[in-house]
Amino acid sequence: IALQKVRNVRDLGGIPVGDGRAVVPGLFFRGAALNEATPDDQAVLFDDLGISCVIDVRCGWEREAKPDVAAPGVENLHIPFFDLEKVGVEYTEPAAGTKVVGRDVACDPLRFYGALSNVLTAGQMREAVHCAFSHALEGKPVYLHCSGGKDRAGILAMLILTILGAEREAVLEDYLLTNESRDRHYDKEFQRFLRFADGNEELARKLTLAHRANPENLQAFYDSLEARYGGMEAFIVEVLQIDRHYRARLKERLTLPASQRR
Repeated sequence: IALQKVRNVRDLGGIPVGDGRAVVPGLFFRGAALNEATPDDQAVLFDDLGISCVIDVRCGWEREAKPDVAAPGVENLHIPFFDLEKVGVEYTEPAAGTKVVGRDVACDPLRFYGALSNVLTAGQMREAVHCAFSHALEGKPVYLHCSGGKDRAGILAMLILTILGAEREAVLEDYLLTNESRDRHYDKEFQRFLRFADGNEELARKLTLAHRANPENLQAFYDSLEARYGGMEAFIVEVLQIDRHYRARLKERLTLPASQRR
């Protein structure tokens, strides 16, 4: 979805979930933060697409520094995955050779994705997933976002799609679409990582490429779920607390035969 200032926005509708079905269009959207959304962007998101709930999974300090635009009648929920004050855990491990900038770090992506399975963040994932589904079941479109719409929002989208029945290949295909937006803004990303690299251009280039949406990132999260909880299916049932009956209801209500996609 092409917007003026909000990057990496897309509808999860149409993604296949098995049994010849696909996610209902117009219910689940993912993308970057909405702090720079122009009036035209807001018109598309909230008027044309009808988004009525925003789920922001950024840290509190990120949200305070770059708050989402306030849209009349739109619920904005803050369910951070990492937040020292609100959740009790914050990711503070910088990648080798980089420096911390304020409270922000240029992480090692594989370590970051593995760390997302910790029990405190998993509790936040449970809340975010249930909020997204409860709104969607009422026909209320939801927008999921972190800062750039890649990592934390990517994991939330992965969980929603997997619960609805999507195979890993379909989840990965959606995840990799982030690179279409990210690669168009390479220079901006490079300048950001140059700050973390303290002016080291070679390191900044390596970081910029390492922070693309890479398949290894999702695999690191899958592997961490396997190690901590016994795998994705156990995580869905035991941690996210979505049993087979609720899951069947979600698939019945939030997916449709692929032939009926509009």
